[in-house]
Amino acid sequence: MSGRRSKKDRRAQHARPKYLINADFALRSADAVLAVDLSEVPLSRVNQFAVGWMRAAFEQSRVIAILTKGGMGHATAPNRRAFWELAVRLLWLAGIDRSERAKAADTMLANGRSTEKTTHTHMQSMGIPSDIDIAAMEEFVLDTSSEKAMREQAKNLTEAVKATELNLGVIYRLWREDSTWAHASGFLAGRYAPAESDDTMGVGKPPHIDNDLEAHRLATMAIVFCAGYILTDEGVPSELASASTVAFYQAR
Repeated sequence: MSGRRSKKDRRAQHARPKYLINADFALRSADAVLAVDLSEVPLSRVNQFAVGWMRAAFEQSRVIAILTKGGMGHATAPNRRAFWELAVRLLWLAGIDRSERAKAADTMLANGRSTEKTTHTHMQSMGIPSDIDIAAMEEFVLDTSSEKAMREQAKNLTEAVKATELNLGVIYRLWREDSTWAHASGFLAGRYAPAESDDTMGVGKPPHIDNDLEAHRLATMAIVFCAGYILTDEGVPSELASASTVAFYQAR
């Protein structure tokens, strides 16, 4: 009886749309990875980046899965864009020599600080009160890279993609595509209000290249593996460094 039931269950599983199967997996794996206690990971800038980016990616994965299951996958471009970018950044950081990773992290922080200072300046010029503490930010000492290439990679995702030994073309293409639908662009307006027949405006929705979440599923594997690799390379005990990867595979 149990054998027949198992076959029946497998047939039912295969009959389900692939996007639902992958969305369910995304939810299971996100819950599993985010439940892992990483509080014992030694505190360092690189470790914070690896853990923080990984957790942020799985939070986005959870949102993408929930909305996809609810028939709103086409509206998750902002979440997908963030997810792809986090995947690229983890692969980029993993590909940097260990001796340079801390400087790469600090260079990214310096870039973020510069962006905050620019935001503060714009708010002041528009007469809007700003709660950004520039003085406190300046007191934060950063050991940034002096290499122009590294500075460009920290600032520009395209340069980070080009500098990574692995071919990130597929992820980059997905990031670029979702960037189109994550901003108030003319393309987005045209998709949501297309002209049809004699109508000046109609209804529609943006396209979704990774409609079945196949690339998404593969990217979650790359993300959890990269985070574990970085932590291991940084000297974190193997069992702790691989805890998220183990949780991920147990969720399959």
